[in-house]
Amino acid sequence: HFHPLLSRAAEATSVSSPKRGRPSSRPPVATARMSYIYPLFVIILISTVYTTFLAFNLIPQINAVNSEDTGNYFYTPSEEELYGVLVSFHLMFFMLMSCFVLASTSSPGYIPRETSEDRKRWVDGDFEISDRDDNQVKEIIQNTDANLTDKNVISWLKSIVILERKKQYGYYRHCSACNLYKPDRTHHCRICDRCILRMDHHCPWISNCVGHRNYKFFLLLLFYAIASLCFILGGMARRLVYAFRPIMNTTTFLLEDLIVLVVYLICMFLFIALCMFFTFHMNLTLNNMTTIELREKKNNSDRFIRHRFLVAHAKFDNGYWNNFTEVFGPPWMWLLPIFPGGKGTYLGTAADHKGTISSHVDVKSRLVE
Repeated sequence: HFHPLLSRAAEATSVSSPKRGRPSSRPPVATARMSYIYPLFVIILISTVYTTFLAFNLIPQINAVNSEDTGNYFYTPSEEELYGVLVSFHLMFFMLMSCFVLASTSSPGYIPRETSEDRKRWVDGDFEISDRDDNQVKEIIQNTDANLTDKNVISWLKSIVILERKKQYGYYRHCSACNLYKPDRTHHCRICDRCILRMDHHCPWISNCVGHRNYKFFLLLLFYAIASLCFILGGMARRLVYAFRPIMNTTTFLLEDLIVLVVYLICMFLFIALCMFFTFHMNLTLNNMTTIELREKKNNSDRFIRHRFLVAHAKFDNGYWNNFTEVFGPPWMWLLPIFPGGKGTYLGTAADHKGTISSHVDVKSRLVE
């Protein structure tokens, strides 16, 4: 028999623990509080830059257009040009804030369990893959000399329902924390304590994971941030030059010129950093890769891990155009924060049929050149 205090402690632990297969959606209190600091900092930074641009550039230009005093530190455009800039900038700024909210609050995509078919796959691990296909998957995973350029081999790989496997022995990937089998490209986020479909990374600046359902919102957030910074850097260039005039009034220098200088330098740094970051993610998008796949798999020092990535990537890579439209949707949807659709489980073409369709395909003779 256990001591009564130990028994009560064990009972309390069992009651407060989340049910198996249902990860807790509430992070620790300290983590939950800290998660709001980074988004709050971003909001404060955006507000500061916007207010500075409005107070020291747009409003003086509006006043100059409507009065005879054109001022001597800002460019005085025509009325049509001024209101064109006002509308264009605020449209970019509105899209920026919309994408920030959507990227922060939208679900990144979780393993589905709504239907009986979903539960059959991800809870029970029944993927309806023939033994022959399963054995061939294990063989190609273990064979680092396999020829992954053969069109028939690639077509067969795309038909496999679940291609990514654990280790080099070909076992299905299973999350012990969520008690669920993982779809291809799914990873468990230790911060969110959930398995995320097509997980790219956990972004502290939006306090959310970037995954299948909000990756487009994240990319558009970067795009509209860069576009807004272009307006600010171009519009405040003349005001920045004026800030380097001889100091005649200390109060004016501290309350206007110094603020303009600091904000402009911050905007320049952000513009360069975001352009590099956006270029990096566009390269990932065109090649249908995630940050996790690039850093932890493609560039891994273990050749078995690199080989398993190449096998899986042959299934996902559909060419630059198809890879791009998979994330952004049709052309009319590219610049709109609209989710293009898709389940994010990356099931093979065999999942479109009842049972398997590739059991008759023998790729063994094509694995090695």
